[in-house]
Amino acid sequence: MENNLTQGSVFRKLWVFTLPFIGANLLQTLYGMVDLYIVGRYAETSDVAAVSISGTVIATFLMILIGLSVGATVLIGQRFGAGEQQSLGPVSATAFTLSLIFGGGLMIIVAALTVPVLHWINTPEEAMGGAISYMLICSIGYIFQSVFNMLSGILRGMGDSKSPLLFVGVSTVVNIIGDVILIGLCGLGAAGAAIATMLAQLLCMVFGILYVRRKGFPFDFHLRSLRLMKEHALPLLKIGIPVALQEFLVMFSFIIIEGIINSLGLNASAAAGILDKIFLFATIPTYAFNSSISAMVAQNVGARQNGRAVRCLWYGSLLSELFAVVFFLLGLFIPGELTGIFTRDSAVISEGISYFAGYKYEYLLCSLAFCVNGFINGTGHTRLTLINNVVSTYVVRIPACLIVSTVIGAGLFGIGYALPIASLIQAIVGFVFFFSGRWKNAQGRP
Repeated sequence: MENNLTQGSVFRKLWVFTLPFIGANLLQTLYGMVDLYIVGRYAETSDVAAVSISGTVIATFLMILIGLSVGATVLIGQRFGAGEQQSLGPVSATAFTLSLIFGGGLMIIVAALTVPVLHWINTPEEAMGGAISYMLICSIGYIFQSVFNMLSGILRGMGDSKSPLLFVGVSTVVNIIGDVILIGLCGLGAAGAAIATMLAQLLCMVFGILYVRRKGFPFDFHLRSLRLMKEHALPLLKIGIPVALQEFLVMFSFIIIEGIINSLGLNASAAAGILDKIFLFATIPTYAFNSSISAMVAQNVGARQNGRAVRCLWYGSLLSELFAVVFFLLGLFIPGELTGIFTRDSAVISEGISYFAGYKYEYLLCSLAFCVNGFINGTGHTRLTLINNVVSTYVVRIPACLIVSTVIGAGLFGIGYALPIASLIQAIVGFVFFFSGRWKNAQGRP
């Protein structure tokens, strides 16, 4: 499962390492898109809104677990790059112990906050019942996703991006079959989508554990082997907590924005939910390069090969931006057709076209911001990305959306133009830090 990313052609290593990331992100995105597609075809518009609204909330809290796993990727990657393979087992034991603590706690917190949060974000009354069911059921899956994401983070730090793709592939097939049965045949709507997703996550975790145990993974997954070791827990949390907070707070900002959009009515809510799913699909390469750059940079700064780390950023940004241009052009020329994939409601499609007018620029700017953030995270300076993202989001993005929607009255059209501004600021700040050279003092490096 190990793959040394500090040797060989940087371009080839990055591309080959990123392809499984793209595949895994594609399959994970299919979870939500298949739910939305099947619900849209076999249920009511209220169910579409329920899945899109509650799905955003579920994804927001999931960011905490994903952020924590990034800490494991960076720490494992730096240890691996420095040739300290003997420390991978203890670091993994600590990482999985933390994942269970965070996953279990998150499951309880989200279940308790389900109804208050849905009311707070102005969930349409017609969608409230389905949204509550979806959130409560999906919150159970946090315990499974915490283990799986940590497993994936450790594997990627070791240079293995293929195994997580295999795990997600198996669970995606199960999720699709479950959706067809529970939504299409049994008519369970949003609740059926949640049950299918939760069961698929459970299978993904179990399959992943069984698979790596046969491949010489540095942790045996016995309960007696779980333990917290201060010398590993502190640097993992120091790197992972800022990423977790960053991802959570940025996603939480979209809940606030979703509340603003929901106040515009059911059609606007459904249209925004659909375009958010399309955006997640379109930015699959962006997220993939963000993760692969972090892992590859971590190994190279651990090996003190800063030149290779810099080339990772340049090649990754170029490739990511090429993908972004393709989806930008699709949003430019066929916004109605893209929205129409998920709904036949002409009013929703019309709202989607208005939203796409400015939203498509987010593809280009988000691509640059994510790549430079991935580089900075790989060097361990995760507090900078936390501050950068939070300030640009809460000082710029949310106020801009409020102004254009409530003061100017531009609706989804105005919000679509307001969103990309924050990504532009993130990219500028990130590259200023990069060119300053301060990243060379890598955090977490042994």
